[in-house]
Amino acid sequence: MNNFASDNVSCACSEVMQALARANTGTTPSYGEDPWTAGLHARLSEIFETPVTAFPVTTGTAANALALSALTPSFGKIFCHELSHINTDECGAPEMFTGGAKLIDLKGVDGRISADTLEQAIYGRGNVHHAQPSAVSITQACESGTVYPLDEIKSITSV
Repeated sequence: MNNFASDNVSCACSEVMQALARANTGTTPSYGEDPWTAGLHARLSEIFETPVTAFPVTTGTAANALALSALTPSFGKIFCHELSHINTDECGAPEMFTGGAKLIDLKGVDGRISADTLEQAIYGRGNVHHAQPSAVSITQACESGTVYPLDEIKSITSV
């Protein structure tokens, strides 16, 4: 049985191990100059129909924290559901990588925040004495196993 609780609780599937074995031959440039990273950029650009640059990292925590640090200054607020993965399972990594941004946990039904709840939580925009609203994090599927319908995501992004 597969365990999808985290990226580090189950073994890699045989296809992944075979791909790693194929990649583990010879020499290649490093730091993103390798053919695998170039292929990743090309494939993601194709999927998203716009030029995309990806930054592969070793863990989900690193991916989440680094992505949030690219969006959020040290004086920023990151809004998320109170049960969200970044709020309950990342051991302070988002706050550390952002240099001190605050996670603002919001209540919501079935593990999802609503546009109304988000709008009520946003205050202090432009006031130098308040942390500044900077990012919203939603998880699809969320920790309770539910998903955001597209119209809910659109409502949240319109706030």
